[in-house]
Amino acid sequence: MSTARRGQITVACMSIIAFLAFVFILVVHAQVKPSEISPWDGRKVFKEKGCSRCHSVYDEGGKGGPDLGRQKFYGTYLELAALMWNHYPGMAQKMAKKGYEIDEFSSDEMAQLIAYLAYIRYLGEPGNEYRGRKLLQDKGCIKCHKFGGKGGDIGPDISSMQDYMSPLMLAESMWNHGPKLNEKIEELNLEWPEFQGDEFVDLAVGIRSYMSPTRVSVGAFAVGNPEKGGKIAEEKGCFYCHAYKGAGGTKGPDFADLDMNHSVTEIAGDMWNHGPQMWAVMEKENLPQPIFKKGEMADVIAYLYGLKLKDAPGNPGHGKEIIQRKGCLNCHSIRGQGSDIAADFATLSDLNSLLQMITAMWNHAPAMQEKFAEKRLKWPEFTGRDMADIYAYLHSLTQ
Repeated sequence: MSTARRGQITVACMSIIAFLAFVFILVVHAQVKPSEISPWDGRKVFKEKGCSRCHSVYDEGGKGGPDLGRQKFYGTYLELAALMWNHYPGMAQKMAKKGYEIDEFSSDEMAQLIAYLAYIRYLGEPGNEYRGRKLLQDKGCIKCHKFGGKGGDIGPDISSMQDYMSPLMLAESMWNHGPKLNEKIEELNLEWPEFQGDEFVDLAVGIRSYMSPTRVSVGAFAVGNPEKGGKIAEEKGCFYCHAYKGAGGTKGPDFADLDMNHSVTEIAGDMWNHGPQMWAVMEKENLPQPIFKKGEMADVIAYLYGLKLKDAPGNPGHGKEIIQRKGCLNCHSIRGQGSDIAADFATLSDLNSLLQMITAMWNHAPAMQEKFAEKRLKWPEFTGRDMADIYAYLHSLTQ
């Protein structure tokens, strides 16, 4: 087997194992918070419920629907749930033609599936050895470091390292050595190497292609725990310069304003590119440089990524207006006002969380589609914001 092929297989395995590092659950008030549900379970749900018969993830799976790895989703958890709902009629029609049945979900299964789908893009694509080796030349790494016996001897021979070099371990190590590296680059009048897109993954694969068989540590495949990452960001003083929705410092951009719709390694690359300016500010302010222990950078990046997935609480008044405008009362009622074809919204006792509402809607969809066809009504489409508002209203009816 070629070195390139081994590298691709290694990174593919890394992507699979990495799912074990994430934990999520949807809770009341449309918020999403780390918990003990893993997207690894979501991957199992994706296959067991037949999603993979029509959808593939990076070319693994069916071809009837879009590849969810290539056609990436950007938005919050609720926006993803709304996209699934809006997609239902077309999906049901295609599945009926193929003789497939649509399975029901439990609330846990729906949470696992949504978490899995939301984090597909976070893992990124496998790196490319050829591009990685070229980056070592183009970015000037080989001027200071040796790779395969060739290169400079200003810095250590990275290819002789004994520990497995995953993209995040590489980013963490480079970050910790960044200020000294920056000094040396300025001394040699070299250009600071910046990385875009998947270049950090390519770089890691390129470096590994020069390395002998290495030890694979327990944390080699970890891509972070958001809950731990928030605590680490606070401990490392990130909020001295940065804020989240106005709470924190103003020397750097507010985390809520940053574009985090990228893979974990793209976010790591953005942090690296931002390093020299940040270190200059910290030196001026006499602040200590944040050094990450093994795995801590992964946690911080997972935390930053997760900020963009959270949904704000809904507005009950808007929810009531949406229910009326979307024609929900053609079948449902509210305290007797409306139709008696389906349940009275005020009597629903099992909507203790937004997740339960999403699950109930999905499981109810086949019967609902049948009634809509009978009445010649248009399928109601929702945004993520609509779902938050509808839940806020329905929840207020039962309190």
